[in-house]
Amino acid sequence: MSASESDDKSVGDGPATAPATAPQDQGSTSFVWDSCDDFDDQKRIAIKEDALAIGIEKCEQLIKRFEASVLGTDGLHAPTGSSILGREALEKWVGGCKDLIQRHKDFKVLVGVAGPTGSGKTSTLNALLGFSELLPTSNQEAATAVACKVAYNDDERPGHRFRAIVTFRTKTNLTKQLDQFFEDMRGRDELRKAGTGSVEDYEALRNANANLKPSFEMIRTVFGLGEKEVASMTTKDLLRSNEDVGRLLGKTKRYHGSNVDQLSEKIKPYMDSTVAQHTKSGSEFAAWPLIDEVELFVKSEILRNGVVLVDLPGLADSVESRAAIAENYFSKLAATLIVSPARRAADDSTSVKLMSDHQELRLKMDGKFHKRSYCVAVSQIDQIDRRSALRTRDAKSNLKLQRLLAEEETLKLKKKEKAQEHKDAKKELGNINAELRATGTKAKQAGKNLQGVTKKNPNAAKYRQRKVKQTAAVARLKDELDDLDDNLKTLGGHLIFLCVQARNKFLEDRIQHDFKQRQAHIASSSDGLKTTYDGSVSVCPVSAKAFWPCVQDEDRLPGFPDERYSGIPNLAHWIRTATVSERESHANTLLHDLNNYFNMIRTWSRKEWAQSRLQVSRRWVEETIFPSTYTALEESLDKWWKTLKKKAATCNPLRDRTDSLHNCVEGCREVVHSWSYKSAEDDTEAAKIHWLTYQANIQRHGFKFVSKASHGCAEYSWMEDLSDVLLKTIVVDWNKALNHDIPELAPEACKAIDTRWGDFLKRLRISVQSTYPELLPFLDDIMPSLDTVKQQVKDKVRQALKEISNGSGSLKQRQDMITEFAQNSGQKMFNAAFQNMRKQLNLNFEKFPRTLEGISKFAVEAVKDHIDVFLNNVIEPDIKMENMEGEVEEKLELQRDVSSALLQWDLEWKVSEAGRNPAESIETIALPGEYLYEEGEVMETDEDESVSSEGEGSEDEDEDEDEDDGDSETEDSSYIDDH
Repeated sequence: MSASESDDKSVGDGPATAPATAPQDQGSTSFVWDSCDDFDDQKRIAIKEDALAIGIEKCEQLIKRFEASVLGTDGLHAPTGSSILGREALEKWVGGCKDLIQRHKDFKVLVGVAGPTGSGKTSTLNALLGFSELLPTSNQEAATAVACKVAYNDDERPGHRFRAIVTFRTKTNLTKQLDQFFEDMRGRDELRKAGTGSVEDYEALRNANANLKPSFEMIRTVFGLGEKEVASMTTKDLLRSNEDVGRLLGKTKRYHGSNVDQLSEKIKPYMDSTVAQHTKSGSEFAAWPLIDEVELFVKSEILRNGVVLVDLPGLADSVESRAAIAENYFSKLAATLIVSPARRAADDSTSVKLMSDHQELRLKMDGKFHKRSYCVAVSQIDQIDRRSALRTRDAKSNLKLQRLLAEEETLKLKKKEKAQEHKDAKKELGNINAELRATGTKAKQAGKNLQGVTKKNPNAAKYRQRKVKQTAAVARLKDELDDLDDNLKTLGGHLIFLCVQARNKFLEDRIQHDFKQRQAHIASSSDGLKTTYDGSVSVCPVSAKAFWPCVQDEDRLPGFPDERYSGIPNLAHWIRTATVSERESHANTLLHDLNNYFNMIRTWSRKEWAQSRLQVSRRWVEETIFPSTYTALEESLDKWWKTLKKKAATCNPLRDRTDSLHNCVEGCREVVHSWSYKSAEDDTEAAKIHWLTYQANIQRHGFKFVSKASHGCAEYSWMEDLSDVLLKTIVVDWNKALNHDIPELAPEACKAIDTRWGDFLKRLRISVQSTYPELLPFLDDIMPSLDTVKQQVKDKVRQALKEISNGSGSLKQRQDMITEFAQNSGQKMFNAAFQNMRKQLNLNFEKFPRTLEGISKFAVEAVKDHIDVFLNNVIEPDIKMENMEGEVEEKLELQRDVSSALLQWDLEWKVSEAGRNPAESIETIALPGEYLYEEGEVMETDEDESVSSEGEGSEDEDEDEDEDDGDSETEDSSYIDDH
C-alpha cells in the first residue's frame, strides 16, 4: 500500500473492515530432514547435517542482506521507519540466528583415544586423520605427556588450512608439581641418612628415585639443571633460574600454515624435545613439559560436524601427571577408544583391564560402558611372527591354512626347478654366444688370407638361429619365474592374512569374554537395558603401518592388499557411529530452531498482504485478543510439568537407599586395612608397605600415587578405593535411572505437549473468531508455523531431562563429596557422603521444575514473536505515511530478496543431496573376511574341497604368502612396526 493511499484511511480503536479475500493458505511444509527417521544411522545423520549446513548458510546470507540495508542504516532508527520495516523484529531474528550459528560452532563431541606408551595410539590417530606426520610419534616422552585435541578446521583464510593453539601450564600447576618434587626429595634424603641397609629401605630408596625421575627429567629439560644443583634449591629458586619459563606459564600461542609440514615445523618445539627460543630475548630450551594442551585444527573428514579426537596420555601410565590429564578428560568424553597393541593384548589380562576399576566404574555411572560408546582398537596387527603363528594348535587344525602351506611348498619346488632351468638356459645361451664369437673370429682370420673374396660361414648362421631360440627360452623361463614369485608373494600374503585373522579372533574372544563379565551386573538389572548392555564391546583390529602404503600407492605389506585390511576405515566408521547420538540431538535442536526462524522471516516477507491490510488498532488487538491465550498456554504447560516432575522424582536412584550403607561400612574397613599392604588387591600378600610409600600417599591426600620398585609398579588410589565402595553400591540404579529411565520420560512428555499445543491453537483461533474474525484468515495462514515452536519446546524438555543426569556432577565431584569426609570412619563417614551425594542430586531434581517453568515462558515468548511479525504485516501501522515512500519501497525490495532466498532454502531442504546419495556400504569399510587375490577379486575356498589349480603357476583360489626365492625361507617371520 502506498503512502498516499494510507492517508485516506482512518485508524480506529476497534474492529474495521475485513479484506475482500483472504491470502492463500501456505500450508505445512515437509522437509527431507524431518521425515527420515526410518533410515539407518549414517544416512539419517547425513541428511540432517546437510540440512543444518544449508540452513546456516542461508541464515548467514540473509543476515548480510539485512545488515547491509535496514539494520545498517542509522537514519532508520526513527520510530516511523523502524515500524514500517519491522526493524525490531528483524534485529531479534538476526540476533537469534547469530546465537544459533555460534552454538553450532561451539558444538563438540569428544572421542578420547588412550592407551599405554608404545601402543601405536598416535600412529593410529594419524591414520584416522589422514596425515601421517601430523602428531609426533618419534618422541615417546613428549608425545604421551601432552593432551592433544584435533578438531575440524573451518577457517578458509589463505595460509590457515592448518591451525594450532598451544596452551601452557599455569604457574599454580607447575608450582604444585615442584613443591611435591622437593617434598619427595626431602623424604628420600631422610631415608638415605637413616642408612639401615635393610632390604626394605633399599627397595624404598629405589622406589623414591624412580618417582623423582620424571620431575628430574622435566627440570633438566626446561631449566638445564642437574640433581646436585637442584638439591639446595626451593621452588621459587628454581623458577627464578629461568625467567623465560615464568613468561610462558599461563600463555597461549597460535600458529597456522597452508600445509601440514608448515604447521608441524612451527609446533614441533612444543610437541617433542626440540630445543628452541620461546621468547624474544630468552634462552633456548625444550618447552614440551610446560605444555598443558595442544589444539590442532585440520580439514579431515572424520572430524566433520563437531567430532573432536583427543589424544590422551596413557590411562595406565606410571607418571602421575600424564595419567591425571587423561582422568580430567574422562567425564567430557562421548566415546572412549582404548588402543592396545596386538602382541601386548595377547599377554595382558585384556585391553579392557587397561583402565582401572575406578575408570571403569566411571564409565558405568555415565552410561558409556557399552559397544556404542566404548571400543578396543587392537593395534599393530601387522606385527606377527608367522612361524610361531603356524605352530599353534588352531593353525595345525585349519584345513584351509594347511592346504595353502602345501601349495606354497609345491610352488617353492616349482620355483627351485624353474630357477635351475633358467640358470641352465642362461648358461647354454652363454655357450652359444661364445661359439658365435669364436666363429666370427675364424671368419675374420680367413678373410685376411683370402683378400677380396667373400665367403659365408654356414656355422655362424646356425649359431645365430640357436641364439634366437635360446634367448626366447631364457625370457620365457624368466617370465615363469616372475609369475611364480608373484604367486608366492600373493600366497604369502594370504597366509599372513589368515594368521592375523586367527590372532584377531583369539584376542576379540578374550576381550569379549572379559567385557561380558564386567558388564553383566548392569545388563541384568533390567530387561530394557539388555539391548544396549548385551555383553559385547566393539573391537577393531588396526594397523597404521599397513594403511599408508595402500593410500599412497606403494608396496603393500604382506597380508594387507588394500586399506580395508588395515582396519582404519572400520575404526573410522565406529567413531562416526559412536558420535551419532550426540550429533543428531544437536542437529535436531538446531534444525527445529532454524525452521522456526525460516517460518518467522517468511511471515515477515509476505508482501501480498500489503494490498489487504487491516485498519485496526494494533494495540487493541494485542491487548484484547492474545493475552488470555498466552496465559492459558503457560498454565497448561506448567500443570503438566508438575506431573513430569513427580515422574522424574520417582526415578531418583538415591531415594530410600540408606539401608545399603551397612554394606559400605564393612567395605570401608577392608579398604582401610588394605592400605597397610604392598598389594591391596591380593589378600594373600603379607608384605607391608614401606613408611616412605605410606607417607607419599598421605602427602597426596590419598589420590593416585604410583610406587616404582625393582619388582615392578604398584598403583595406590586410596580415595578412589574408598569412594568406589559407595559408588559400586549404587552404580546399577544410578545408571538405569539417570541414563535410561529419566530420558525415557521424553516420549510421554512430547505426547502431552502435542495435546496441550493443539488445545492452545484451538483456543487461539476461537479467541480471534469471537473478538475480531477479520483477522482469522491471516491467522490460519501462519498456524502451521506455530508448530515449529512446539518442536522447540519438546527439544528443551528432552534437554532438561538429560541435564538431570549431566548436571549431577562429574565422578570427580561425586568422589570429592566422599573425600571430604575421609578422615571420619565407618557409618558416620558413609552417611555423610551419601547425604551429600543425595543433596547434590536433589538440587538437580529441584532445578528441573524451574527449567520447565522457563520452557513455558519460552513457548509464550516464541509465539509472541511470530504474532508480532504477523501483525506487523497485516495491520496498517499506527502512523502517518507521509514521506514514507522510501521505507515502503525498501521493505518491498527486501521482501522480494528474502522471498527469493527462502524459495531456494525451501527447495534445498525438500530435495536433499545427502538423501539421494546411497549410504556407504558396510562392505566397503569393514575388515574383510576373505583375502583379495587380484584387483576386485576375492579368494574363496570351500574348506571341504581339495586344492585346485588355475592356469600356469597358480594352484589355489584361496590365500597367499610372499617369498624371495625358492631356496630361501619366506621373509615374513616377523613384521615389526615401530609405532
